This record gives sequence, structure tokens and C-alpha cells, in this order.
Amino acid sequence: MIVSDHDDKCQSIATLPCVLMFSLQEPIEMKNPRTFLLLFLLASTVVFSSNSNGVAHQQNKDRTGAPGSDNTCQQCHSGGSFGTQVNAFLVADGDMALSDTYFPGAAHSLVVTVSGSGSPSGYGVHGTAVFDDGSNAGTFSDQDANDCIWLDEVNGRHIFEQNDLCSSGTFEVVWEAPEAGSGPVTVYVAAIAANGNGTASGDSFGGASFTFNEANLNSIDGESAQGGVEVQVRSGTLGLTHSTGHTTTVLSVDGRILHQGFFEAGSHVLQLNGSGLMVVHSLSTDGVSTTHKIWIP
Repeated sequence: MIVSDHDDKCQSIATLPCVLMFSLQEPIEMKNPRTFLLLFLLASTVVFSSNSNGVAHQQNKDRTGAPGSDNTCQQCHSGGSFGTQVNAFLVADGDMALSDTYFPGAAHSLVVTVSGSGSPSGYGVHGTAVFDDGSNAGTFSDQDANDCIWLDEVNGRHIFEQNDLCSSGTFEVVWEAPEAGSGPVTVYVAAIAANGNGTASGDSFGGASFTFNEANLNSIDGESAQGGVEVQVRSGTLGLTHSTGHTTTVLSVDGRILHQGFFEAGSHVLQLNGSGLMVVHSLSTDGVSTTHKIWIP
């Protein structure tokens, strides 16, 4: 599926040698043994060579495991003992890993990691991002023309996959999230840890899905202590509310202090310069400490 070209029944590595071999089943007058030998060598060369491109590119098949997809790679790639594991997360603003949320309308890096025990020769990946009804969720773009991934489309569904058998099991693609109000998005991934023998035998399959819920841009993304300072995002401003005075510090995700000051009890609006992920840390005069991760669109 991912690192070889197979049909749904795993009948052959490629269709060309099948055509040649079936034609050779017809009676042949051996007037020219060299011609027969040439055909045999050509068929053998194609049979015993495998294709390391993705299954969407080679077969026009969607084997991601998403709703409406074809059978996954597991039907052909089996017999290996690599114990393939798959993980996926989003990175926003270049720094902050998000395990279960996305920011609507924002560009994220979708990072997929494929690992296996033992010593796989390489890895393959094949995935998509869809809504519950199976339709495309957001759009993909490849940020590096020299990396080990490319983009394809199968029956209108957006696919990302490897463009070769990759020595690294880390794949990264830019994902533009859908607009606000779109709801949960699920990323489906089918992956292979391959032994590199040129066929599907001895490989190990791993498949998984990861659901990311839409973040509420008018509230917080993170944990806070009960009774701490309430933080709200309001179109480039930060709303701070607490029943007692507090010292609040706003930091960038790389630790730079963007604002620091003391606020009396009540509600305050703080104008923020810039956008992206920020960390808001507050310590109230009654001793309650809170930390919020916020996204400024």
C-alpha cells in the first residue's frame, strides 16, 4: 500500500508483468529465443522491483481508514515484527504542541511520527483530515519541496503521503484549519514500518485516528486554579477580571515578557501588540496563581 504498488487483492507488485506473463501463457513458437529471454527478463525486473511512492499517487487509492476509504494497507503489508506505533499532534505558531485542539482559520504544522521496534529500513505514511461526514477539513500545503512528503487527491479527498521510503519516521505538513464554527476534525493515518525487501512481506502496519476539537477563541486554552483571574480574548485585547488585586505577566511562548503590571480588583482591558500563542500568568493578592495559554488571532 504505502511502499509498494498492490491492488485490493494483493495479486501483484505491478500490472505490467501480469500482462506479460499472461501473454506468455499462449503457445509461442520459439523461433527467436533471445526475444523470449528479453521478455522474461523485463517481466522479472518489474516484478521484483517495488515502488516506494504513496498509494494515492500510484494507485489512486485512499487507504487512510477515514469514512468511505478503501481497505487499509494492513491487508498486504504484514508479517513484520516492528510493532508500528503512530502519533499525531498539531503545532501552532511554531512552538506550542496541541494534542486535542485546533485554532480555526489558523495555519498549523501537522506532525505525524511513525516508530517501530527493531531496525526498520524506513517508514511510509498516508493520511487525511476530515469532518464527521468524511468531507475535507481544512487544506494541506507542503512547506518543504525537499522533504519526504507530498500531497495528492483521491476522489476529491485531500491526502498527504510519503514520496519515498523515508529513513525518518517524522512527517510534517502545513494544515490550514477550517473556519470558526466548523467543529471537530479527525486526522486518519495509515503507516508502515518497512523492512526494505522490495515487497509487502515482512512489513508492519500501524493505523490510528486523532480528533482535534475547535478551540474557543473567546476563552482560554489551558488549566487554571479555581477562583483565579479570569482571562478573555477580545479582538486583540485581553480581558482580566478578579475580585482582588493581582500581578499579571503576559509572555510569548519563547519566554519574552510582553507585559507585566499590577491590576486592582475588578475588570480591566489590556491592549496587546502582536498575535499568536501567549502565556498569561497571574498571582492575586489572596495567593491564587493561574496560568493560561491564549491564542491571539
